[in-house]
Amino acid sequence: EEYKKAGEEEKQPQQVQLNLFQKPAVRLLEGQLTDPMMVELNKYIDSVREESKDYSQNLVGQIKQSERSQQLSMDMEAPAIKGLISMISFAGRKFLSNYSDQLGIKIGDEEKNDFTTAPINCHSIWTVHSYEGDYNPLHDHDVSYDQKAMAFSIILYCLVPPQIANIDTEVGLHSNGGSTDGCTQFVWGTNTAADFLTLRPREDMWVVPKVGKFFIFPSWLKHQVSPFFGEGERRTLSANFRVPFTTANRSTSHNSKALYN
Repeated sequence: EEYKKAGEEEKQPQQVQLNLFQKPAVRLLEGQLTDPMMVELNKYIDSVREESKDYSQNLVGQIKQSERSQQLSMDMEAPAIKGLISMISFAGRKFLSNYSDQLGIKIGDEEKNDFTTAPINCHSIWTVHSYEGDYNPLHDHDVSYDQKAMAFSIILYCLVPPQIANIDTEVGLHSNGGSTDGCTQFVWGTNTAADFLTLRPREDMWVVPKVGKFFIFPSWLKHQVSPFFGEGERRTLSANFRVPFTTANRSTSHNSKALYN
């Protein structure tokens, strides 16, 4: 009798129900700075280029094909850089807020338990001045090795030679058209180029640089830069940020419900 009663209370759907859902593999935030902001930033970088400290010993980039090839540490207290860090921190909080519904942590204002007041610390910031033949092999920016922390990184394109900026994106990767010269590739898996034909999602993406465009991404995300050819400087600014946190009791939310019922 109790069994029947319980069964009667379970209402069956009158129509077939479908629910398409996707489990994200990676999240990136793309932004675009204004032309005046980039003019000011590049002007500052040019003004301190001769006196800035070499940062290449901390990086994997093969930036050495020209006498002007350099990787330089930036002064975090300089007004132009300090303002940029503040802007990136703001954008970083927007980026982190996408994770707030699935992380069982206390961060920022514990009453809100969100990222609006998250303490974001700039760990390192530098510029990369690339010329013909320079490249960056596949690597990541993981800076959480000495303390457990959330970490995200940024790539900002400051100068882009025309032969890169004007790349024909309609040209396929498997051609001699130079469709990836000077471009950035993000890689978060090992799928082959043909795996998507068997319904496996792509696990990489190529980005054509554009002045003022930037990407915020988790520091574990591997990426690389192809060499380019011809005249001009390809200039980027990169930085790593860490967000300390303390663990909190996980609530019984929809994220903890089993999917194998």
